[in-house]
Amino acid sequence: MHESVILAGACTPGGDIFAGLGTVCTNVLEAIAIESALDRAGLCVADVDCLITGHAYARRTAHRACLPDRIPVISVSESGPCSLHTIGLADRLIRSGEREVVVVSGVDPAVSRPDQEERTRPDHEEHTRPYGNAPSSGVVLTRDIALALGPEALSALAERADRAVAVVLMRRARAEGLGLPWLARVSAHCTAGGPTPSSYEDAARAVGRALRRVPATPSDPRLVHVRRTPPGSGTGHEPAPRRVFDTAGMRMVLLLARTVGRQGRALGAMGMWGDHRAEAVIVCSGAS
Repeated sequence: MHESVILAGACTPGGDIFAGLGTVCTNVLEAIAIESALDRAGLCVADVDCLITGHAYARRTAHRACLPDRIPVISVSESGPCSLHTIGLADRLIRSGEREVVVVSGVDPAVSRPDQEERTRPDHEEHTRPYGNAPSSGVVLTRDIALALGPEALSALAERADRAVAVVLMRRARAEGLGLPWLARVSAHCTAGGPTPSSYEDAARAVGRALRRVPATPSDPRLVHVRRTPPGSGTGHEPAPRRVFDTAGMRMVLLLARTVGRQGRALGAMGMWGDHRAEAVIVCSGAS
């Protein structure tokens, strides 16, 4: 079976969604990240075999990035709200021999809704937010903010993103044959879940299962990161940008790949939970 490696990645900075990169529409911002990631990987758009994105306008993003029309484009906006799913899917395509170069990309929503507990809290209660449930980016769109912005501004926000990220994965044998440096290899991907909403324990169980699938595990993981998938967008009384999802999983996998690549013999584990599924991805350095 083939192995997949992470060649490179790129992430635009998050910032003010009303200025700078915040004024760039979702597809353009994502295309910028894809072009930058390919440039860092030493590849051109003609080398890409598949694009996996986290929103419904995947083909539009491919056109913006000048990717060939012949390549398949996969959207996981409905089937995989956790962005780790894109990494796992790309890994499976490469391991099965169906594809050799896969780009995964996504954008963070410009607005995030408070979770259900906060939306039902009476106005007179003190507003607190647990650290684990805080959105990773964007503006928390409360009813007061929605009324202050107005319908036209809300409609424009639905087409904006707070940041974009892209990661390039390639079959290990091809990367070595071309003499391309790579950050880390994807060693395992695992899911866990059931009919009830997943929990931290499900994410920890997914990480444990994924670690057992790693053929040559170092004595102990150097880095383990587990977090919850932020709530979806939209509060029910304003237009919701449902075509985007949170990219925290992709960003953390890229960070882990860069870290274990610098450390040499090392391993990193990333787990996320949310909705009815928890997922985990294991990345190892070339010496592991």
